[in-house]
Amino acid sequence: MNPNQLKRQLGISYLGGCNSPKLIKSMGRNVMTYGVYLAPHNISGYSVCPESCNCSKYCLHGSGRNKIELLTFKGGGPIQKSRIKKTKLFFEDRPAFMSLLTHEIDKAIIQAKESGLQLAIRLNCISDINLEEFVLDGRNILQLYPDLQFYDYTKVLEHTKLAEKYSNYDLTFSYSGENWSDCDMLLKKGYRVAAVFGEELPGTFRGYPVINANDDDARFLDGGGLICGLTYKKVANDYVNGRYQRPDTTFINCRSESISA
Repeated sequence: MNPNQLKRQLGISYLGGCNSPKLIKSMGRNVMTYGVYLAPHNISGYSVCPESCNCSKYCLHGSGRNKIELLTFKGGGPIQKSRIKKTKLFFEDRPAFMSLLTHEIDKAIIQAKESGLQLAIRLNCISDINLEEFVLDGRNILQLYPDLQFYDYTKVLEHTKLAEKYSNYDLTFSYSGENWSDCDMLLKKGYRVAAVFGEELPGTFRGYPVINANDDDARFLDGGGLICGLTYKKVANDYVNGRYQRPDTTFINCRSESISA
């Protein structure tokens, strides 16, 4: 079955793409990004985020256009249903999933070349799956495209070993509010750490300089030993009876922590 027939059978228009608002911002740094949005946490029936206990409620899955759908439709609308279908395909028919994925990446390579942009691939836009699980014909995705730049954010410490194993894979570790010892260790080794703040980013956080990571998603172009500051985006779970309630969680850091060492 060719890719277009498979997508029609699944009832999806695409597996991934280069049209996410956050990913598009990277074009300002001459980077075109192909990204895949799966259903996060375990809402598909399959767990794709091993360390999501402190952030699943506030996942970006519930922001943007999908926030409106989640607040409008019980059980989610077309966006959530599409992400669930894609996630189930990954776990239940890996060859079909990978056939679609490589087909779309090949198209993105041509598009980026014609546009004079560097192509980057982010397969875990709202998931946290080990990229060695993206396998086709005995080779993982990093081996299939050794000349492409792949990158992700992760809360799984074990995944950082992949960035040391594959030169075409870049990882930014994420601060969950509960894993600072791991973050500090990685920062000292030259990694970057993403941290979520309220409405304003501090200049420093726990003794490390903070950069504004809201402007683009091309973290692999940033240096090491930095905090990649992100401002919190309101999600569907923040609303109760139609009214916004400020989240009470260690996942979102107070600006005052910037003075803490």
